[in-house]
Amino acid sequence: MKKILLALFISFIISCQHETERPNWDVDLIIPIAHTKVNIENIISDSSISVNEDASGFISLVFQKEILNVNFDTLIKIDAIADEQTHTLDSASFEDVVISDTATIGETINEIPGLSFLLPNGTTTTIPDIPNIAQNDTINIDASEYFETMTLYKGNLIVEIKNNFPTDISNIVLKLVNKSDQTTIANFSFPLIQSGSNAIDSVFIGGQTIDENIFAILINMDVDASNGSVLIDYSDAIITTINISDIGITEATAIFPEQQLTEKLKEHSFDLGEAQITEIGIKEGTVKINVLSTLPNGKMVYNIPSLTKNGIPFTSGDMIVPEATDNELTTFSFDFKGYMLDLTGQEGRFGGDTVNTIYTEAYTFIDYTGTIEEINQSDSFYSFIEFDLTTEYAKGYIGQDTINFGPEIINMDIFNIIESGDIDLIEASMNININNYIGADAIMRINNLSAINDDTEISAMIDGNTYDIQRASLTSYNSIIPTNTQINIDADEIIEILPNKINTSATFYVNPNGSSAQQDFIYPSQSINGQINLEIPLNLIANNLAIVDTTNMTLPNEEEYEIEKIFLTINNGFPFDADIKFILLDENNLIIDTLLQNTFIVSAITDNNNIVIKNSTSTIEMDYTNFESVKKIVTYSNFSTVSNNEHIKLYSNYNLDVTLSAKINKKIAE
Repeated sequence: MKKILLALFISFIISCQHETERPNWDVDLIIPIAHTKVNIENIISDSSISVNEDASGFISLVFQKEILNVNFDTLIKIDAIADEQTHTLDSASFEDVVISDTATIGETINEIPGLSFLLPNGTTTTIPDIPNIAQNDTINIDASEYFETMTLYKGNLIVEIKNNFPTDISNIVLKLVNKSDQTTIANFSFPLIQSGSNAIDSVFIGGQTIDENIFAILINMDVDASNGSVLIDYSDAIITTINISDIGITEATAIFPEQQLTEKLKEHSFDLGEAQITEIGIKEGTVKINVLSTLPNGKMVYNIPSLTKNGIPFTSGDMIVPEATDNELTTFSFDFKGYMLDLTGQEGRFGGDTVNTIYTEAYTFIDYTGTIEEINQSDSFYSFIEFDLTTEYAKGYIGQDTINFGPEIINMDIFNIIESGDIDLIEASMNININNYIGADAIMRINNLSAINDDTEISAMIDGNTYDIQRASLTSYNSIIPTNTQINIDADEIIEILPNKINTSATFYVNPNGSSAQQDFIYPSQSINGQINLEIPLNLIANNLAIVDTTNMTLPNEEEYEIEKIFLTINNGFPFDADIKFILLDENNLIIDTLLQNTFIVSAITDNNNIVIKNSTSTIEMDYTNFESVKKIVTYSNFSTVSNNEHIKLYSNYNLDVTLSAKINKKIAE
C-alpha cells in the first residue's frame, strides 16, 4: 500500500514540474502599426516653401526664387590681336675704329743709303730737299679686334697726319685699300704739312665694304729743306691716325656691342563696340608677346606704362629672342591677373585723354655676346601682341545693350501634395525685386508672367509698362551700393489654380538714353539679379482639396502574432470636413489593397470667428487582417470648409492626426 501511495506522489510531482517549465497562454494586445499627422508644417516640409506665422499662429506661405541673373562677363572683354609691328634692321651702330701709325725720322733716314752719314743723330745741320722720300710704302692696319668685315650704309674715314719732323713735308698722297682684294677704300692728299703742325682730311665711305686687314699705301711724300740748321733727333716722328666714325652697318661679321636698334612708341585702340572705357580691372587673363627674329643675338623689351599692379607699370624685361630657323614664333606669356589698365591713351597726349586705347613701347636690341656674329640689313624683328582679358570691373561708358531674359520655367513644389480641388483666397501677393549693381541706367519690361498647373495656365495682369531701374553707385572704397526696384502684382487668381510652374520672360535695356554725365561702371560678377517673392496668407475657402501623405508601417513579427481586427482613430483639428481614404502599398510602392474608402470625417468645432476650439475624434473598427506584405499606407484627405461662403484662417496648431492600431493575439512561450 505504501508503494502505491509513493508512486502516485511521484507521478503528481513530475506532472506539476512539467506544467511549471512549459507554460502556454494567449494574450490580446492593441498596438499602433501606423501613425500620420497632416499639418501645414509637414505638408510643405519637402518643398521650397517657408512658413511664416504671426503672434497668433496664423500661417502665411512664402515662396522665394531667383528668376534672373544677368551675366555681363562678355560685355567688356578684350580679346584681340594688337600692336603688330615689323622692326627692320636698317642698320646697326658701331663704335669708332681708331688706328694709329708712327714713322720716325730715324727710320726714314736709315732706309736711304748714306743718308745716316750725312744726318747723324744728335747733330745740328741743314736738311736738304729730299723728294720722293716715300714711294708706295705700305702700312698694315689691323682692325680684327673690331670686326672681320663690314658693309656700311654710312661712315666717315678720317685721316690725320701730325708732322713732328724738324722740317716741312709736302705732296703727300695716301691710299687705303682692303688687303684681301685690293679694292680702294679712299684716297687722300696733303699738299703741305709744316713742321710741328697737323693736317686732317675725311672721306664719306657709305656703301663701302671694309675688311679687318687694311693697307695704307703712302704713294708719295717729299721732305722739304729745313730753314737753316736744325737738330737731328731720330725719335721725331710723323704720326698717322686713321679714324672710322659715325659707322652705320648694313651687313657685318663682328663682335657687336649691346645697342638699341629700334624704338616704336604707339597707341592702339580696342574695338569695344559702343562702349567707351577709360579703365578696367583685370579679373584674369594673359598677354602673349609673339616675336620672330632673324638676328642671332636679338633682344626685345615691351612696356605698357598704363598697365599697373600696385602702382608699378608693366614691363616685359629683357626678352632674349633666339634666331629663327623657320617661321616659328617665340612666345612670351604674362599673367595679368590683378592688374589695372588705363585706357585713356598716352599720358599727356596731344588732344587730351581718349578711350579704349592703350599706349605701348617696343624696343629691339642687339644683345652683346662677346662672340663674332653676322647680321645684315635684311634682319628684322616681327612681333604682335595677343590680349585675352576678362574684366573684374570697367569704368567709362559701357554702351547701350538689350538683354532678353527667358522665357524660363520656374518649378514650384508648394502644391505638390495637393492632387486636386479648389481654393479661394482673400489675397495673395507677388512681387519681383530687381537689384541693380551696375552703374548705369536701365529699363525693364516684363513680357510674360504666368502660372501653370500642367492642366491650366493663367496669366498675371501685366500692364506692359516699362520699369525704370536706377543706377548703382560706388563708395570712395569702390564698394557697390545697389539700387532696388520692387514690382508688386496681385497674385490670388494665379495661386488659386494651384500652380506647379511659373513662366517668366523680360527684356532689359541698358543705358536706353545713351551716355549720361555720370561715369558708368560695371562689375560683371555683380550685375542685375531679380527675385520673385510670393506670399500666401492661408485665409481661404477650400472645396474638395485633396491632400496626399505616405507613412511607413511598423508591424510585429508575424510569426508571433495574429491580427484579429484593426482600429482607425482620426483626430481632426482642421475646421474642414474631410473624406478619408487609405491605400496599402508593398515595399515597391505597388498597391495591395484599399483599406478604407471615402469615409466622412466631421470638422473640428469652431467658435463664431471660425477658430477651432475642439478637435473632432472618430474611431472606425475594421475586420482586416492581411498585412503580410504591407510596408506603407497612403492617406488621401479630401477637405472642404464647412461653409463655402466664409473664408477660414489656418493656424499652426491645426492638424489631422490619424492612428492605425491592430488588435493582435500573441502566444507567449508556446
